[in-house]
Amino acid sequence: MKRYETDVQDDVLYIETDDDWLEIGSMADIRRLVGGATYTLEYDERQRAVGWLDTDSDGTLSFEVDETVAGMDFEREFVATLEAIDRDETDVKGVPRRAAVFADLMTSIWDAKGSLDRTAESDSV
Repeated sequence: MKRYETDVQDDVLYIETDDDWLEIGSMADIRRLVGGATYTLEYDERQRAVGWLDTDSDGTLSFEVDETVAGMDFEREFVATLEAIDRDETDVKGVPRRAAVFADLMTSIWDAKGSLDRTAESDSV
């Protein structure tokens, strides 16, 4: 199954498509939409019991948004969702809708902490 890469140029996020690169929006907008340059997940005691999870002593795991997004790749369905949004469409706050939907999808995925069931139940899109 083909995966579609990301690329950040001049602080703008692009995702590969079958034909070209799709402009998602500025990383500044994406950082603002997800709550900052760092994203933090909280794990309860049961979740922290798994050996591979390396949280801080308070049960949190933080990561850099730019670095994480730049290193991701996506399935065709994810890319198609973003492709379907008009490049010039904005939300009620004037933010490019592609960037807003991307940020919403990413926070849903991150907050699901790897649980596909929780991600699938999201009403993000």
